[in-house]
Amino acid sequence: MADERCDHGLIVGQCGHCKPVPRGLTASVWITRGGSVFHRSVACEALADGQARAARFGRQVHEPSRVALADAMAQGRGACIPCFPAYRPTSTTKPCLVRVDAQWLRGLLTEWRRGADGRWTGVVSYVAHGEQVTVLKDQDDLRPAP
Repeated sequence: MADERCDHGLIVGQCGHCKPVPRGLTASVWITRGGSVFHRSVACEALADGQARAARFGRQVHEPSRVALADAMAQGRGACIPCFPAYRPTSTTKPCLVRVDAQWLRGLLTEWRRGADGRWTGVVSYVAHGEQVTVLKDQDDLRPAP
Protein backbone atom coordinates (compact mmCIF):
# COMPACT_ATOMS: atom_id res chain seq x y z
CA MET A 1 0.00 0.00 0.00
CA ALA A 2 1.41 3.38 -1.03
CA ASP A 3 1.79 6.14 1.52
CA GLU A 4 -1.04 8.66 1.28
CA ARG A 5 0.18 12.06 0.07
CA CYS A 6 -1.11 15.54 0.89
CA ASP A 7 -1.73 18.37 -1.59
CA HIS A 8 1.94 19.37 -1.22
CA GLY A 9 3.19 15.93 -2.33
CA LEU A 10 4.40 14.88 1.11
CA ILE A 11 3.33 11.95 3.25
CA VAL A 12 0.24 12.89 5.27
CA GLY A 13 1.28 13.73 8.83
CA GLN A 14 4.77 14.87 7.80
CA CYS A 15 3.78 18.04 5.96
CA GLY A 16 4.11 21.11 8.20
CA HIS A 17 1.11 22.69 6.49
CA CYS A 18 -1.22 19.66 6.60
CA LYS A 19 -0.46 17.95 9.90
CA PRO A 20 -2.54 18.92 12.95
CA VAL A 21 -1.57 22.11 14.78
CA PRO A 22 0.29 21.34 18.04
CA ARG A 23 -1.82 21.72 21.19
CA GLY A 24 -1.75 25.30 22.48
CA LEU A 25 -0.92 26.93 19.11
CA THR A 26 -2.92 28.36 16.19
CA ALA A 27 -2.68 27.56 12.46
CA SER A 28 -1.71 31.13 11.55
CA VAL A 29 0.49 33.47 13.55
CA TRP A 30 2.01 36.96 13.39
CA ILE A 31 5.71 37.66 12.86
CA THR A 32 7.95 40.63 12.10
CA ARG A 33 10.96 40.52 9.81
CA GLY A 34 13.33 41.42 12.65
CA GLY A 35 11.78 39.21 15.35
CA SER A 36 12.63 35.73 16.59
CA VAL A 37 9.23 34.52 17.84
CA PHE A 38 5.67 34.23 16.55
CA HIS A 39 2.61 35.78 18.15
CA ARG A 40 -1.11 34.99 18.41
CA SER A 41 -2.16 38.58 17.69
CA VAL A 42 -0.76 41.93 16.59
CA ALA A 43 -2.16 43.23 19.88
CA CYS A 44 0.47 41.22 21.84
CA GLU A 45 2.09 43.42 24.48
CA ALA A 46 5.45 41.66 24.07
CA LEU A 47 5.36 42.36 20.32
CA ALA A 48 4.65 46.05 20.96
CA ASP A 49 7.42 46.18 23.60
CA GLY A 50 9.89 44.57 21.18
CA GLN A 51 9.06 47.06 18.46
CA ALA A 52 9.35 49.99 20.88
CA ARG A 53 12.71 48.67 22.05
CA ALA A 54 13.95 48.35 18.45
CA ALA A 55 12.91 51.94 17.76
CA ARG A 56 14.65 53.19 20.93
CA PHE A 57 17.90 51.57 19.79
CA GLY A 58 17.62 53.03 16.29
CA ARG A 59 16.79 49.72 14.63
CA GLN A 60 14.27 49.43 11.84
CA VAL A 61 10.73 48.53 12.97
CA HIS A 62 8.91 46.08 10.69
CA GLU A 63 5.15 45.74 10.29
CA PRO A 64 3.76 42.42 11.57
CA SER A 65 2.59 39.97 8.90
CA ARG A 66 0.33 36.96 9.20
CA VAL A 67 1.90 33.64 8.14
CA ALA A 68 1.20 29.93 8.48
CA LEU A 69 2.48 28.43 11.74
CA ALA A 70 4.50 25.90 9.69
CA ASP A 71 6.33 28.74 7.93
CA ALA A 72 7.15 30.51 11.21
CA MET A 73 8.45 27.28 12.74
CA ALA A 74 10.46 26.48 9.59
CA GLN A 75 12.23 29.83 10.08
CA GLY A 76 13.32 28.61 13.53
CA ARG A 77 11.01 30.95 15.43
CA GLY A 78 9.71 30.02 18.85
CA ALA A 79 6.32 30.68 20.41
CA CYS A 80 5.82 33.96 22.29
CA ILE A 81 5.36 32.88 25.91
CA PRO A 82 2.68 35.50 26.78
CA CYS A 83 0.71 34.65 23.60
CA PHE A 84 0.89 30.88 23.98
CA PRO A 85 1.19 30.10 27.72
CA ALA A 86 -0.28 26.58 27.32
CA TYR A 87 2.17 25.52 24.58
CA ARG A 88 4.98 23.17 25.52
CA PRO A 89 7.44 22.50 22.65
CA THR A 90 8.35 19.04 24.00
CA SER A 91 7.04 16.68 26.62
CA THR A 92 10.01 17.56 28.84
CA THR A 93 9.35 21.32 28.78
CA LYS A 94 8.05 22.62 32.10
CA PRO A 95 6.66 26.00 33.15
CA CYS A 96 8.86 27.70 35.73
CA LEU A 97 9.74 30.97 37.41
CA VAL A 98 13.07 32.58 36.46
CA ARG A 99 14.91 35.14 38.60
CA VAL A 100 16.00 38.04 36.42
CA ASP A 101 17.68 40.79 38.41
CA ALA A 102 15.50 40.89 41.55
CA GLN A 103 12.27 39.84 39.84
CA TRP A 104 10.68 36.41 39.22
CA LEU A 105 9.32 36.02 35.67
CA ARG A 106 7.31 33.21 34.07
CA GLY A 107 9.34 31.02 31.74
CA LEU A 108 9.73 27.59 30.18
CA LEU A 109 12.45 25.19 31.30
CA THR A 110 13.50 23.02 28.35
CA GLU A 111 16.53 21.18 29.69
CA TRP A 112 18.44 20.46 32.91
CA ARG A 113 22.24 20.09 32.88
CA ARG A 114 24.50 18.95 35.71
CA GLY A 115 27.89 20.62 35.88
CA ALA A 116 31.20 19.11 36.98
CA ASP A 117 30.72 20.91 40.30
CA GLY A 118 27.46 18.98 40.89
CA ARG A 119 25.25 22.06 40.49
CA TRP A 120 22.31 22.04 38.12
CA THR A 121 21.68 24.63 35.42
CA GLY A 122 18.61 24.93 33.25
CA VAL A 123 18.05 26.06 29.69
CA VAL A 124 15.13 28.44 30.06
CA SER A 125 13.14 30.86 27.87
CA TYR A 126 11.35 33.93 29.20
CA VAL A 127 10.31 37.43 28.13
CA ALA A 128 12.16 40.42 29.59
CA HIS A 129 12.08 44.02 28.37
CA GLY A 130 9.91 43.05 25.41
CA GLU A 131 12.28 40.36 24.10
CA GLN A 132 12.14 36.61 24.42
CA VAL A 133 15.40 35.33 25.87
CA THR A 134 16.78 31.78 26.02
CA VAL A 135 19.68 31.33 28.45
CA LEU A 136 21.34 28.94 30.85
CA LYS A 137 20.40 29.75 34.47
CA ASP A 138 21.76 28.41 37.76
CA GLN A 139 19.49 26.22 39.90
CA ASP A 140 19.13 29.05 42.44
CA ASP A 141 17.53 31.25 39.76
CA LEU A 142 14.81 28.73 38.86
CA ARG A 143 11.63 27.69 40.69
CA PRO A 144 8.62 25.54 39.78
CA ALA A 145 5.68 27.57 38.47
CA PRO A 146 2.74 27.82 40.87
